[in-house]
Amino acid sequence: MFQKARDTAYLESTSLLILLIRWKKPLIITVMIAAIASAVFSGPWFVTPKFKSSVVFFPSSTNSISKALLEESSSEKQDILAYGEEEQAEQMLQILNSDEIRETIIKKYNLIQHYKIQADDPYPQSRLYEEFKSNITFSRTEFLSVRIEVLDTDPQMAADIANDISSLLDSMKTKIQHERAQEALNIIETSYNSKLSDLKQKEDSLQQLRTMGIIDYGSQAEILSEAYTSAASVFENESAMLTVLDKYHEQNDSIIVNTKARIKGAEAKMKGLQTQINKITQFGGASISLNSQIGYDRAEISKLKDKYEKLKLDANQSLTHQFIVNKAVKSERKSYPVRWLIILATSAGAFFIALLTIMSIQRYQEIKN
Repeated sequence: MFQKARDTAYLESTSLLILLIRWKKPLIITVMIAAIASAVFSGPWFVTPKFKSSVVFFPSSTNSISKALLEESSSEKQDILAYGEEEQAEQMLQILNSDEIRETIIKKYNLIQHYKIQADDPYPQSRLYEEFKSNITFSRTEFLSVRIEVLDTDPQMAADIANDISSLLDSMKTKIQHERAQEALNIIETSYNSKLSDLKQKEDSLQQLRTMGIIDYGSQAEILSEAYTSAASVFENESAMLTVLDKYHEQNDSIIVNTKARIKGAEAKMKGLQTQINKITQFGGASISLNSQIGYDRAEISKLKDKYEKLKLDANQSLTHQFIVNKAVKSERKSYPVRWLIILATSAGAFFIALLTIMSIQRYQEIKN
């Protein structure tokens, strides 16, 4: 069985070889005609050659000066020389595919005229966008860099467009950053002014309490308490002594008069101290609260001021958003069409079509006979 299969395969290959030898001239002529025709029709007389220029760059990991240079935390501080990762590359591609970049390039280079799109075409804008998309492409490489490729009949224009798109990308990213930083600045400034206003009101309230004698609740309460205790002790001791002295002395004796004077003085002192203690007790809580709030507000204002200065730096200037590896240059060789590939594919196709045709004719003759 296997021997029979081998014999059949041998006979088929022998028949094919005989067929090729028998029809070699028509096959060679067919392939030569196809090669010559494809060489002619893929030439500049029929297909306008196009030249390719490209820009390759890595996105930066950060473009914020405040984050790169001013952050004290090591976890937040970023290296301004570090390449960006996949997320940054995807962001760049999104911006490159934006309408703003496309419309800017179309307007600057008058591409509707350059691509020879007539105003009376059924869909001139759609044709323009299709030409733009087919000639100008953006892609991410396997190394996470971004490539801008431009095909054009004018090699210098191809290089200029690629470089201009790279510059537009940088300026557009900067514009977005500045707009966001400005929005954040406005929010921080509003919050800063509001905090300052609140702080002023609280400081005014605290100043009113100080004019009432409430300066430091803790130390004042302690001092007044000690003074009141001392006056009360004098009052009690002198009152006890007066009780004893009344038994042995006349009321007009100097010792009695002096003791009564000391008792009256201690009593007056206690009364005055009690008034101050009542005032401290009444407004002391407000003083403590205001001091605490003022301290907190001042810390918050300091943080807001720091954020404001950092955002102000980002709003006014920035680092570059890309590290260019290859800048676009004028190409000396066309990239389209690839004539040798067209000739090879056309010749191979013509050969196989001719071979199938010959085999069909041969088969038809065998069946007929």
